[in-house]
Amino acid sequence: MEKQCKIKECAAPVGDCHESGGSCENCCHWLESNAANEEEGKVVPKKIIKSNLSWSGEPLKVDELPVVTSRNSPICIGIVGKVDAGKTTFLAMLYTLLFNGRKLEAYNFSGTFTIKGWDELYSKLKIQKEKVTFPDPTPTEYIRLLHLALRDKNNSLKDLLISEASGEVYTYWSQNRNDELAQNARWVYKNAEGFILFVDCDDLLNHKNRAKTEIIDIAQQLKHDLQSRPVVIAWSKSDTLSKVNPQIIASLKSEFKNLFSNYTEIEISNFSKGEPDEMVHTNNLKVIDWLIEKLVIPSNEELSISSNYKNDFFLNYKGT
Repeated sequence: MEKQCKIKECAAPVGDCHESGGSCENCCHWLESNAANEEEGKVVPKKIIKSNLSWSGEPLKVDELPVVTSRNSPICIGIVGKVDAGKTTFLAMLYTLLFNGRKLEAYNFSGTFTIKGWDELYSKLKIQKEKVTFPDPTPTEYIRLLHLALRDKNNSLKDLLISEASGEVYTYWSQNRNDELAQNARWVYKNAEGFILFVDCDDLLNHKNRAKTEIIDIAQQLKHDLQSRPVVIAWSKSDTLSKVNPQIIASLKSEFKNLFSNYTEIEISNFSKGEPDEMVHTNNLKVIDWLIEKLVIPSNEELSISSNYKNDFFLNYKGT
């Protein structure tokens, strides 16, 4: 709003002040008339609401892991595989199934610190008849962890962290585990307690022995210091598995048997041929079920503490 003087005869600010003949900025009438206008013209800054939460809902970075580890010792599962093997899509399907009421065998979904990360995957996985729109591939520089809080039938809490890293880093790692570009793959390999190795059936169908060799390279690198950690061989996009050369499949299965002892093979897909579809609605969850079964060993035994002070009633008291 244009400023004007309280005295109608005054021409300010075009001319000199009617009262003083000088500048209007020092005139009480001018100041009184425009005080309200100045208040109206002020832009009131919006209050920035700062969250007291130690998490944002986004996938966790490595330095944000205390959000979970401060309350529990989580299970960390490493997802391993080359580019476009179906790793990110598996995560999207896993959450989609849980979101739509499907359940893990021994655990119920009990929350997540990474709801925005899961929701982004969920919103980008669009499944229609004979067509699926897949989530964006994971950028090479990222290593992120998605979180699930689970509770068993006794209401005991178990936190689950699932890695999300680019397929490129595993290709570098498969050729040279000390490659500078394989840093994210090394972190996953060092910290994961169990692994999901993705075998891309489409890639085997289209690129045959070259694809088989690339998978074996990754599998051999996974073996080098695996110890007793469990591995799920996930035959992804397995709706096309029947079209793959049987000799390639047999060769891979033989290689897996020689490399791994604590492992299983599960065929998964995103293309549902009916409701329910075993590869879609059952096996995607079965991958996680099998790893949890191997990694969580419940103990019902009472903790026994031996004492060297057999005659000390205080130290030997165990309560009623």
